[in-house]
Amino acid sequence: MDKLITARSNAFQQVQINLSNNQAKFAHIPAMGKMFTSLTSLIGETNELIDKAENIPSKTSGNKNLVRAALSSVALKASNILKAYSFISKEENLSNFVDRTNNSYLTKLREKELLSFCKNLLERITPLKTELADYGLSEEMITELSTKITDYEKVLTEPRQLINERKTTNELIEDNIDQIQSLISNQIDPMMELFVDDKEFYLSYKSARMIVDPATRKKAENVESPEEQTEE
Repeated sequence: MDKLITARSNAFQQVQINLSNNQAKFAHIPAMGKMFTSLTSLIGETNELIDKAENIPSKTSGNKNLVRAALSSVALKASNILKAYSFISKEENLSNFVDRTNNSYLTKLREKELLSFCKNLLERITPLKTELADYGLSEEMITELSTKITDYEKVLTEPRQLINERKTTNELIEDNIDQIQSLISNQIDPMMELFVDDKEFYLSYKSARMIVDPATRKKAENVESPEEQTEE
């Protein structure tokens, strides 16, 4: 998560906490109450998105090489069965499909080529499962091939899906942060001027509005005065 986004999110939560602790002071102002409700809702939604972003895995759940090896193994068994059947039955189309199939052939196939081959293999053996049963094909082998195809397709597509999911979630977080900033700056800040005479509430709110820029945090703490913090 971007450090500045985190800093802004934390600061906005401090504003929400401050207002929550002082609800009685603006209970007689309906507009302020609506603003507080909107702020609370947006912050809650943003926190959920942040939790989601942090829990999106950085790596896929499966080892691509191991999953590929498992798929190739069962595909080779099914191919050999189909090869024997097609040769004996003189099924030329089937024979042409599996004629070159061996371990070396499967190893040389690119990722999507292997996936395509295995899907085609499954489509060819499924309608022939009764005939191929005499050659050693079982329901378990068909199920295993189907499962391994699904597993392999998942490890091929999951990285891109994770990247897209992370990107979309971060964009939603940034959009929410901007909405919160607008709500505070353009609505709640002006409304707080009604409480300028309530020093405790007013000054505690102003303090909660201070956001430390993570990029200059060390300099601000060690060299500059606390007043150098930036208020948005």
